Amino acid sequence: MSFGLRARLSVMMFLQYFVWGIWLPMLAQRLGTNDLNLEASQIGWIFSVYGFGSIVGPFILGQLADRYFATERVMFVAHFVGGLLLFATAAATTFWPIFILLLLYCSLYMPTMGLSNSITFRSLGENNQNYFPAIRFWGTVGWIAAGLSFAAYLSLLKGVDIPLLGEPSYRDCLRLSGVFSIVLAIYSLTLPHTPPIPAKETDPVDKRSAVLECLELMRFRSFAVLVTIAGLIGIMLAFYFALENYFLEHIKVEPTQIGAYMTIGQFAEGICMLLVPLSVTKLGYKKTMLIGMAAWAIRFGFSALGYPFWLMIGTIALHGFAFGFFFVVAQMFVDRAAGSDIKASAQSLLIFVIYGLGTVLGSIVAGYVRGHYQTFVDGQLVAENWRGIWMGPFVLTLLCMVAFALLFKEEQIGEIQEEAEPVLAPSTSA
Repeated sequence: MSFGLRARLSVMMFLQYFVWGIWLPMLAQRLGTNDLNLEASQIGWIFSVYGFGSIVGPFILGQLADRYFATERVMFVAHFVGGLLLFATAAATTFWPIFILLLLYCSLYMPTMGLSNSITFRSLGENNQNYFPAIRFWGTVGWIAAGLSFAAYLSLLKGVDIPLLGEPSYRDCLRLSGVFSIVLAIYSLTLPHTPPIPAKETDPVDKRSAVLECLELMRFRSFAVLVTIAGLIGIMLAFYFALENYFLEHIKVEPTQIGAYMTIGQFAEGICMLLVPLSVTKLGYKKTMLIGMAAWAIRFGFSALGYPFWLMIGTIALHGFAFGFFFVVAQMFVDRAAGSDIKASAQSLLIFVIYGLGTVLGSIVAGYVRGHYQTFVDGQLVAENWRGIWMGPFVLTLLCMVAFALLFKEEQIGEIQEEAEPVLAPSTSA
């Protein structure tokens, strides 16, 4: 496996998450009291777009990449059009245009997370899968770099009139993200050629549709268990993103410092990416994913205690280990299980259950749970029972661990591969 190929794929991952890491963390500043001053409920709906964008988009783009067009060309179109949509969103100033434009953008961007995984796995080949975490590590670096570089952009260039952009403002999180989205689109055309594997005219309808063929893998118990548990853990991920900001304020973290504290999770995630290959080799997929789920359970359990301060900050690092040891390893397992002609759709299925169903359901549930444990006096919030809030995801994560330990059989991957893998000509073999 050449260093050059790994470097090209690493740059792709860096840009993939750099684009997202610019606009998502700073969008609240653009929408809130520091800029557009939209209503809280409107901001909440706008932040649901990446969840809704993960529901339909991944299946459509996954089918196009598996059956009709080379994956790198699908990536080019998605990121190029996405960049234009981000420019349009930056110019919008009211709720409905922003919501619709970002919904369209996320319907294009979220599927590319699965497509970038598919390009990487097919380029590496099955025998080099352990290189994937090290390549995906650069996505985490890209996210961190995006946040730090945009903060530097706002502070260092404050008051400077930049050609075509004007004075730096919060809306630039969308405009600069649009610029790098188009850069990524152009770069996508230089990625390893990843051709589709068209269905034959004699194939039944379930073989012509990569989506349907991918869903057929659900009849294998271990695959179905993994996808189901991934969706449930996706709910926990949504809990974390929806509530951690408020929890950190509750334990007296300065609001201006919350973003810096949250990067602890990304740094831990980066370290974890480098440990995943060793863990999978020594322990296997199942035990490694159980370690990831255990990190979630410990994180929520400690947060339910609410003290001491240093321990609450330390739990943020567990997010990185939970994400890397569970979600990244799940992506590796799905790639091994899926046939060569449905790998993009299989990755899209995982994106759908985690970032689509899991995010939307988790965000909605998190809001209701937090509201249930709040106490108001004369319309003013006077108390929040964070122990009660965090006990829900803690118990659900433990139940997921028990179900996964009892029902998931790692050895079934051979049986899944044998039935899922089509007979391919040498020229189309992954």
